[in-house]
Amino acid sequence: MSVPTHTKALDLAYIALMAALIALCAWISVPLGPVPFTMQTFGIFAALGLLGGRRGTLAFLIYLLLGIVGLPVFSGFSAGAGVLFGATGGYLLGYLAAALLFWGLTAKLGQTLPVMASAMVLVSRVKKHLAL
Repeated sequence: MSVPTHTKALDLAYIALMAALIALCAWISVPLGPVPFTMQTFGIFAALGLLGGRRGTLAFLIYLLLGIVGLPVFSGFSAGAGVLFGATGGYLLGYLAAALLFWGLTAKLGQTLPVMASAMVLVSRVKKHLAL
């Protein structure tokens, strides 16, 4: 069964908006040493909560790819693949792993509110250990 075109267009628009929200949240930062405190975690969890696991993960992947190709979307208006090898690279890869874990949990257990809330709590606890 095919999905109507307007639904695909809405999905793309929502994913793009959430990628932009993540970028905006990354720019809101408090510099505390080599790794600043940002609102990026809020943006990622908002994308996952509002869009679901698949589309929320895609929004983060688009955000990550935009930064890798050179758009200044990372914290401190930084960009480039070198950021992944810097002080904040582990956090970015940890966010990706957390989004993939959230997607897997909600795909397996369903996208009900209790499952999504439990998955977010679990992912937030695991994400702390995933950041290198």
